[in-house]
Amino acid sequence: MSYQSAIPQSVTEEVTRYLHRQLLVRNRFQPGSFIRENDVAEELKVSRSPVREALKILESYGIVKTLPRRGALVLQYTNADVGEIYDVRVLLESKVYSRIVKNHLLNDEHYKHLMKCIDDYRDIRAAFEKNLQEGQLDFFDLECRFHFYIHEISGLTWTSELLKKTYSRLFQYMIHNVGLEDLDSILAFHTNIVENLRSGDLVALGENRIESYMLDKAYRPDK
Repeated sequence: MSYQSAIPQSVTEEVTRYLHRQLLVRNRFQPGSFIRENDVAEELKVSRSPVREALKILESYGIVKTLPRRGALVLQYTNADVGEIYDVRVLLESKVYSRIVKNHLLNDEHYKHLMKCIDDYRDIRAAFEKNLQEGQLDFFDLECRFHFYIHEISGLTWTSELLKKTYSRLFQYMIHNVGLEDLDSILAFHTNIVENLRSGDLVALGENRIESYMLDKAYRPDK
């Protein structure tokens, strides 16, 4: 983050991760509701300071908005909002892909790491079969690991930072539209990204702009 925190980073990170996952599964914090510092601090048995810092991080990513004396409001996004955010992601990611391909930045080590992620996408079915929400959270963790790694390969620091914020907003919507029936398409989508990056096929990467597993969901960015 751009600001310096006096709170031990590990505590703040733990609280941030907890709140983010709660927001993703929407068990407690529905869009339009408020997160209260005192309630979270008491539940996690920490002081209010790391909770406050965690909410600042989530606010910087556009997930909540802090309102004086009321707490942190969980933001809602319309389909139009998500469509605009998705377009921003496509523009930024196109820049990442172009830099990687044109500068031959994807090496054997990168490819090996990404193929390990592909194996993890293949293996994630067990988590979905056991529990839908846990499967969705595992999917979220894997998505971060896969896409953010590619962004880092590009060496575009500011673009990568903007993409993290963009993904944070999209995940609030997308994660609830991913189910067991989508896993084959998820695997194919991510495999295509890796292979097209390796072969340097920017045209194919451009055509692969929308997750195929989102096509029949409530939100369809290409419509």
